[in-house]
Amino acid sequence: MKDKKDLRGSKDYMVIGAAVVGIITAVIFFVMLSRGVVNAVVTSKISSQYQDKELEVLKTDLDYHSLNAIGKLIDVSDGYVVTADNVKKYNELEQYVNARKQRSAEINSLYDGKNDYRNDVNDDKINELDKKLLKEKNQDVYQKLRNKLDTIQIWYEQTRDADKYISKVWDAFNEDNASLSFKKVSMSSTYYKLIKNKSVKKQWTEAVNKMRDYYASHQGESTQVEAAKQELEELRNSPLTEKYTPAQVDIVSSLDFSSDAEDALTAAGLTGKYVLYYDSSSNNLALMTKAGGKYVAQDGYISVSNSQVSKGKYTIKRLVSAGSSDAIITDNSSSNFGQYVSGATTDSLSDLNVTDADNTTADFNSATPVFWFKNNSALTNSIYFSSGSTIGFIYSGGSSYNNGMQVSSSDLSNLKSEVSTGITFYVN
Repeated sequence: MKDKKDLRGSKDYMVIGAAVVGIITAVIFFVMLSRGVVNAVVTSKISSQYQDKELEVLKTDLDYHSLNAIGKLIDVSDGYVVTADNVKKYNELEQYVNARKQRSAEINSLYDGKNDYRNDVNDDKINELDKKLLKEKNQDVYQKLRNKLDTIQIWYEQTRDADKYISKVWDAFNEDNASLSFKKVSMSSTYYKLIKNKSVKKQWTEAVNKMRDYYASHQGESTQVEAAKQELEELRNSPLTEKYTPAQVDIVSSLDFSSDAEDALTAAGLTGKYVLYYDSSSNNLALMTKAGGKYVAQDGYISVSNSQVSKGKYTIKRLVSAGSSDAIITDNSSSNFGQYVSGATTDSLSDLNVTDADNTTADFNSATPVFWFKNNSALTNSIYFSSGSTIGFIYSGGSSYNNGMQVSSSDLSNLKSEVSTGITFYVN
């Protein structure tokens, strides 16, 4: 009987042992199965962050929630759940993401609020960030960051030009109050508005106001008008074959240019009082004023650095100081083509029969159905013109574009203080 009991006991132990082995095997199988499922999900989540994995191009909008979850899983599992290969892929992805965040943070650090740049901005810092941006392979993200950096660069250059000009006028005014002319006061005020640095603006606020007040109290409007009439009369009576420079006010820099422009504008049948004229052969731009039946350069001419504007007649539509939500309708099939929309919204554009307006295109020629100024900071301060079938800009800085004309920031400021909407822009 004892032997039979021992045998039954041995069988019980064997059954229990088999059950334990079965449970352990099941647990191992479940763990391995779970580990496989987890890693499949991790692999999928990591891959889904790329727009093009082979070229290492990240998506525009990343799933930070999933990335944070994977990072925590790797930390708590200490290498037992997530495979070494996935850990490597995650670390590589994390480097790309952190590099993007760093570039964005560095560019944002250049801003002092929404409308100014910080005091430590300089050419070296802008150029350094420009090179870093090239490492961003996603074109949408690159363009957004590039627009922000372009804005800072334009603000910086405008402010530097303003500082130089106002300083020159202010120094001359302090030496001789009589040196202050209407043009100098006007230009100083225009430049002051372009300053995009709080410290520089504070530096010149009092000086600009003093010059305005002084001129207002010492020069009446009738005196200004009378002086202008007298100078134009002298110009009208001067021989057009000789260069002429008025004694006090530089209305004309070169009558040779005026003579050529006169011939071209007459041949084109233009009769308006003012015409903005560009001569592609000499690369000169000037506001022409009709005086005594002939067109003359009102305030000399501007040397254009680059022009891709076709020959023909255009109309100045707007002196642009664009806000972040300003836009121009670019849909050729729309009856509202070329319309400038201030503070554009989905509803306001819908009222103009424009849908699916969102885009990040910097080139106004290819942006459709609208061009947003927020996508190209070089054009936020510009002169907008149109022929009815095309749109174009006179601007400074930035890239070159078809239907675009580039001049220096100081010349642009000068030009914006002289021209007005509705006048003809003629390209010869």
